[in-house]
Amino acid sequence: MNKPNTQEPTPSGPRGELLNYEDIYRAAGIMSPGSGYGIHKVVDMLNNDRIRDLSNDAKRASVLMALDAAGISADEMLTDATRRQNALTSYETAQSKQLEDFEAHKAKENTRIEEEMEKIRIHYAQRVQANLDQVAKEKEALRNWQMAMQHETQRITEVIELCGKQPAPERSSHAMAAAAGTGSSEQSVSAPRDATSTTKPPLLSGPKV
Repeated sequence: MNKPNTQEPTPSGPRGELLNYEDIYRAAGIMSPGSGYGIHKVVDMLNNDRIRDLSNDAKRASVLMALDAAGISADEMLTDATRRQNALTSYETAQSKQLEDFEAHKAKENTRIEEEMEKIRIHYAQRVQANLDQVAKEKEALRNWQMAMQHETQRITEVIELCGKQPAPERSSHAMAAAAGTGSSEQSVSAPRDATSTTKPPLLSGPKV
């Protein structure tokens, strides 16, 4: 199996922390005014306890009076505020687009990974099935051998039963009678006497004295 290419370059995406607004302003070339009366100065003024609770007209009048005293026109303040707002919007848009590109690339990469996983799954599934097929083949071979063995064993058993138990042959009644007659005749026949076994005559007695 081919190893997946893990060295493929990926598009740059959001890494680490995003820039804060001061860094964004500097990157856009927006510097704080030398007079110190920038947009943040006005924001701080509006959040002051003495102005926060005033009406909008009163707040506007207070801000304009402060700008006039610092020698800054309202148009300059609006221009600075617009530039800063545009810089933040541009940075957000760029980051969003970068994130979309990064996400799309990762989605494609995940698709390729899933395809590779499916190929690997199929490969190993085929190996597993091959093992199962081999086991089934061996089982079938053993079953066939066992059937042949049973047949052979049955044939051997039949031969053993026929040849191993031979009953004694039965003798006919005529043969038994003939055998009995032969035995009695043999007993009736006298054995020939030996010549020395005849009765000797009594010895003659000598002359009486």
